[in-house]
Amino acid sequence: MTDPTPQFAEVFNGADLPAAVISARTGAELLDVSERQWHRLVQRGLLPKPIRLGRNTRWKLAEVEAALDAIPPSEA
Repeated sequence: MTDPTPQFAEVFNGADLPAAVISARTGAELLDVSERQWHRLVQRGLLPKPIRLGRNTRWKLAEVEAALDAIPPSEA
């Protein structure tokens, strides 16, 4: 995996970024979109499917970054 972007590194204050997981709210904030738009991107397959941690739904940050890098400019 490539190094995380400085934007993500600042948000997570030195956490182990490859293992970091984020909520829909955090992901939406990072992308500057609504949570509803975040879920639409997941439904369209442009973002990875979430994982369940107990009652929580989370996304692996490394998978989100990889998915964002793979989105063609016309889809964004």
